Amino acid sequence: MKDGKKVSKRRRLLLDALHTFESAARNGNFADAAAEMSVTASAVSHQIRRLEEHLELSLFDRTGKYPVLTQAGQQ
Repeated sequence: MKDGKKVSKRRRLLLDALHTFESAARNGNFADAAAEMSVTASAVSHQIRRLEEHLELSLFDRTGKYPVLTQAGQQ
């Protein structure tokens, strides 16, 4: 049963990260997504980074002042 709970918790973390990504992509920035979700912009960034690590691809280009969706993120 312990393994089932681990998988369930991990799945929940990934679903939370996916929800965060959707908000950031729709809003166009992390600050607005954070305000919508009542968290900090840093928390949004961490959630998206977790999703990117899981998917093994970049969803946002963070080289400029504001994050911009990559082609993978747009898809």
